[in-house]
Amino acid sequence: MYIKRELENRLKKVLPKKEVISIVGPRQTGKTTLLKRIKEKLDKKEQNVQFITFEKRADLDLFEEVEDFKRYYQDKDAILIDEFQYAENGGQKLKYLYDTTDIKFIVTGSSSLDLVHKTGKYMVGRMFSFNLYPFSFREFLRYKDKNLLDMLTKNFENPLKSFNPQKSFGKSINQKLENLLEEYLIYGGYPRVVTGKEKEEKELVLESNLENYLQKEIKDLLNLASDKKLFNLAKTLATQIGELINYNNLSNVTELSYQKTKEHLNILEKTYILNLIRPFYTNKRTEITKNPVPYFIDTGFRNHLINDFRSFKLRNDKGALMENFVFMVLQRKTTSNLREINYWRSKSRAEVDFVIQDEQKPIPIEVKYSKNPTPGKSFYSFLNKYDCKKSFILTNGVSKRIKKKGAEINFIPVYYL
Repeated sequence: MYIKRELENRLKKVLPKKEVISIVGPRQTGKTTLLKRIKEKLDKKEQNVQFITFEKRADLDLFEEVEDFKRYYQDKDAILIDEFQYAENGGQKLKYLYDTTDIKFIVTGSSSLDLVHKTGKYMVGRMFSFNLYPFSFREFLRYKDKNLLDMLTKNFENPLKSFNPQKSFGKSINQKLENLLEEYLIYGGYPRVVTGKEKEEKELVLESNLENYLQKEIKDLLNLASDKKLFNLAKTLATQIGELINYNNLSNVTELSYQKTKEHLNILEKTYILNLIRPFYTNKRTEITKNPVPYFIDTGFRNHLINDFRSFKLRNDKGALMENFVFMVLQRKTTSNLREINYWRSKSRAEVDFVIQDEQKPIPIEVKYSKNPTPGKSFYSFLNKYDCKKSFILTNGVSKRIKKKGAEINFIPVYYL
C-alpha cells in the first residue's frame, strides 16, 4: 500500500522545469519509494525514464565514466538516481550532464554531508533541494484513519495560518485524534514503523535504523574513527529535549573535548537526527543570544535511544514529547512558508517555546498540553515586549480565541496541527 507523501504536491510544481531535483533525508524515510512513484507518473505521461541506484555497482561504475554514461542514456527524457551520495565527485559530473544534455535529473540520497554540501556547491542555480522526513502526523493519519485526515484537512488545512474555533470537532473526534497522536509520538513516523503490526516489529525496525545510521552514515560516509561517543551524545540529548544546551556538561558526559562536542553536534544535525534551534532576541543585554536547544527529527528514534516505549499516559516526559511534536510540524513548514524557528528566553528566565516570523512580526507559540491551559507571565511578557498581533497556545482539546491587550491568542488542540 502506497501512502501519499505531502512532498508530492511541492515536487509536482518543479517536475516540468529543467533544474535537477534533489531529495534528501534520513535513511528509511521512503526516498526510494517516492522516486519510484515519480517514475510511474512520468511513465504514464509516456516519457522515456530510467531508474538507477548507486548502491548497484554497475550503475555507479558507468556514472564514473561520465562521457560513456551520457552516450548510453542520451535518448532518455529523465534519469532518476537513488543513493546519489555514493558517487565520487558526483556534483561535478551532474553539473556537466545538466549543462550538456536536456535530460531531467532527479537524485535522492541519505542525509550525508557529502550530498548536501559537495554536490550542492556545484549545482547553485541548477538544483531544487527538498527534505523528506519520516511521516508527519497527517501522513500517519492517511494510513491509520483516512476519514479523520479528510475531516482535519477540510476544517484545518493550516491552523497556524488560518484558524476558526467554530470548526472545532466534538469530544469523540478529538479523543480519536488525541489517541492517535499519542501513539504516533511513541513510535514515530518512519514508514516501516508506522506500517508494522506488532510492538516488537516496530522496535526492531527502529533498532535497525539506528544501526544502519551508525554503520553507513557515520562510519562509511563521514569516516569517524568511532561511533560510540556520537551515540552517547545523541542518547544524552534525548533526555534534554527543549533544554538549553550546556556544552561543558555535554563534554564531560561524552568525554569529548569542547570543540569535538560542537563538531559531533553538527554531525547529528546535518545527518537529520536532530535540529538545534537558536534563540530569538533583539537585546543582547537582557535576552539569551547563543545557546541552542535540541529537538529530534523523529520521536520514535529518540525513544529508542533511551529505550523507553511506555504508553503516553505512563510517561513523565509528556511535555517534552509534545514540544518535540510541535517542532516537527514547524520544521516542515520552514521549507515552505516559514523562514525560521526560534525559542525565546530572557536572562530573568521568562521563556516561550517557539517563535516564528510572519511578515516581520514575531509570533509566539506555547505548548500547554492541558485541558485547562493558561498563558503564563512569560507569554504575556513576550506579547507586550514585541507588540504581537497573533499568538498560539497549543492545548489538549481546548479550542477558542481571546483578545488580550490588542493581541489575538488562539487556543488550538495540538492534534489539529
